[in-house]
Amino acid sequence: MKGMREIIHSLPDQIFETIKNFQYYSKDIKAQKFNKILICGMGGSGISGDIASVLYPELEIIVNKDYQIPGYIDKRTFAILVSYSGNTEETLSNYRHLKKNGNKIAVISSNGELLKKEALLNIKIPRGFPPRGALGYLFTPIPIILYKAGLIKKDPEPILIKTALFLKKQAKKLEQKGKILAGLILNKMPIIYADSNAFGVVAKRWQCQLNENAKMLCHTNIIPEMNHNEIVGLGKPAQINKHTIIIFLNDPNGFSRNKLRVRIIKEILKNELKGLQTIDIHPLGRNLLEQMFWTIMLGDFLSLYLARNKGTDPMPVKRIDYLKQRLSEFR
Repeated sequence: MKGMREIIHSLPDQIFETIKNFQYYSKDIKAQKFNKILICGMGGSGISGDIASVLYPELEIIVNKDYQIPGYIDKRTFAILVSYSGNTEETLSNYRHLKKNGNKIAVISSNGELLKKEALLNIKIPRGFPPRGALGYLFTPIPIILYKAGLIKKDPEPILIKTALFLKKQAKKLEQKGKILAGLILNKMPIIYADSNAFGVVAKRWQCQLNENAKMLCHTNIIPEMNHNEIVGLGKPAQINKHTIIIFLNDPNGFSRNKLRVRIIKEILKNELKGLQTIDIHPLGRNLLEQMFWTIMLGDFLSLYLARNKGTDPMPVKRIDYLKQRLSEFR
């Protein structure tokens, strides 16, 4: 298996490779007349559905992260099941419910039981990665499937290729920036606030990478929601402030009132919580896809260098492995 640094650098190549290989899956599915999309997946696989849901707000995309499917899913809902291993028990449960319901299904997986299942499309992606390190393989098929199903009008391949080229050019700078950020965050608990739903997804990705790669706790929330509750408890108890750091992920296209809210939050922090450090992240990119993936790749590098600074191996996830092993004893 590749090392985590090499895996992070491979993200743009994963996008290129998926586009190239997808030509094999030429089945026309436009005649199906779908009205909704259900994307099922957990963890490093499921984040691909979250990204798609904010990139295509014109579509009714439901992201499902549970054993069951929502009761309002009808036969005209197109289901995309994403499981890197192909053995994720929640996603396999989703398959059984959807098959019984008569839904058309596309599967994205590298192996396992899910890839063997009957489906409208079975997209096989390369093996040998941890799920969190295969985002390019897991996400890229989704917009292509949506296009082939006639659910989006514009072919996504050109923008995906431009995004991959952009990330290749930015990779070394992002790695250096991630390394610097890791030095600021070491031995602190990050609280990540995003000023849009789109970057709330990116914040969630950062949280997952810090959890799994750096083996550290992280909290996230979205503005304006945190202004209606969490802002009151922020910085309390005061004893934790010196061990906490706040990271603002600033959506370049975020709503102006949310930008104002961030400014006022900083005023409160400055006036009341002088020991609490803050960091601002201002994404680069010509469009939302580039901006999201620029920030995702930065968070990936941050998690890698936090792991290195702590002397932690980013690859194993022993608690997840133990949990799965114990669950398997109670089938």
